[in-house]
Amino acid sequence: EQKILPLEISDYAGFICTSLCIILSIGGGIGPGAILVAVYIIIMDFPPKVAIPLSCVTGLGINTFGNIMNYKKRHPLSNRPIVDWDLILVMEPVILLGAIIGTYVNKVLEGKIIIVMLVFLLSVIAHNT
Repeated sequence: EQKILPLEISDYAGFICTSLCIILSIGGGIGPGAILVAVYIIIMDFPPKVAIPLSCVTGLGINTFGNIMNYKKRHPLSNRPIVDWDLILVMEPVILLGAIIGTYVNKVLEGKIIIVMLVFLLSVIAHNT
């Protein structure tokens, strides 16, 4: 059983790296999820079965805050909202389906297989971008 307090050096380093990853990825217009999984596993020493859901919850918080900040803003060049609510309605069912399937996969498979799948997925994404 691990104690939460006092915080260790890895906790402070993880918080700083997590904050920097979030700032840089949001500034670049991409999601920080995959980068956060690596930070949580490598720096904060979380097992993959904890790091992946923690990254998802962090992303939920980031996206919720972004929507709260942007829901009243208007597009600078046309008379429409800056948030495309129709696109959200189209994408959300598929995203939820992926989250449900991912939750089951995370529960069934062991950590080493999840890490191999994560490395493969990140390699494909890095190669395509």
